[in-house]
Amino acid sequence: MGTHHSADCPRPTPYDARRDAVREVLGVTDESAADTPGVTYGRSWIRHGVAGRELTWAAGDDGPDTAGWLLRPDHGGETTARPAVLLMHAHDGVKFYGKEKVADGPGGAPPGIPGLRTRGYEGRSVATGLVHAGFVVLVHDVFPWGSRRVPWPELPDRATAAGYAAFPPGPDTPGIRRRRYDAAAREHEHGLAKTAALTGTSLAGTVVAEDLRALNVLLTTDGVDPNRVAAAGFSGGGARVAHLLACSTRLRAGVITAMMSTFADVADGRADDTTWLMVTPGLPAVCDWPEIAACHAPRPLLVQFALDDSHFSRQGMRDSEAVLRRAYDGFGALTTQWFAGGHRFSAEMQVEAAEWLARTV
Repeated sequence: MGTHHSADCPRPTPYDARRDAVREVLGVTDESAADTPGVTYGRSWIRHGVAGRELTWAAGDDGPDTAGWLLRPDHGGETTARPAVLLMHAHDGVKFYGKEKVADGPGGAPPGIPGLRTRGYEGRSVATGLVHAGFVVLVHDVFPWGSRRVPWPELPDRATAAGYAAFPPGPDTPGIRRRRYDAAAREHEHGLAKTAALTGTSLAGTVVAEDLRALNVLLTTDGVDPNRVAAAGFSGGGARVAHLLACSTRLRAGVITAMMSTFADVADGRADDTTWLMVTPGLPAVCDWPEIAACHAPRPLLVQFALDDSHFSRQGMRDSEAVLRRAYDGFGALTTQWFAGGHRFSAEMQVEAAEWLARTV
């Protein structure tokens, strides 16, 4: 496929040193160094049994604030602390939106989201299903998605040219402008990853730092049991979960959906379809991709595979499952599930994930 990789990479790092090595590559030397930001509360709403609240907090850089939604079962006056899920939005090839892909805010699903959910989520709001299963859910944007996206005027010429090539100037509509932005942002992601590498970090390192801040917000939220918090994500959101499991010891459980294979599998002609969140310079020299998630052992982990996932080969996924099983041998805390179909978070997968979390967290 025109791709060459070394048989000596990834290089295994001893288990007892792996978490620290992964953290060092991602730039997270001490998870306690992640601030718990001050939170500003916005609008509240109730819809379909879900009580929601807008949150914003400083992202820790000179960019826009992080916007998030805190969602919980609509049980007014409840005093019992509930288990919670930090829900990671995916890549989806869409950066105009972030949290909106997996959760409904005060205005419901915005334009473009129903179609995206039909393609990737069988039309469902993942967060709503988790709330109905009894969880408090926090979903937030991370750089460069949603509220944390790069404004159009700040995109470089190469990126805007890609946007205009995909959607030429003409009678514009909000939908055309949104899709033009996403075409430009897809091109810009490569530049962001290069800039991060040249400044000693990575796109994944930037994102996991923001996810650690969001985790701190969730852990200190009233009505949340801090000992019963999990992280869950599909596709690029699953990559975020893997990194967070390696960088934090405060999660009870993790769910990774349709984002598990080996670095060798990705390198064998599949890198073009893989988000930079999974491709971090220096990380394959530490360990293989499933070993990053396995830093979470012996705590519970659910990994969901799609049999016809276009992002990975079946052999690569089977190989990653074998690596996970070796890492979890003797703990009894690993669950793997296989589903028919392609790269998506199907209704069946969502139900199985929610039921597993309800039993585990």
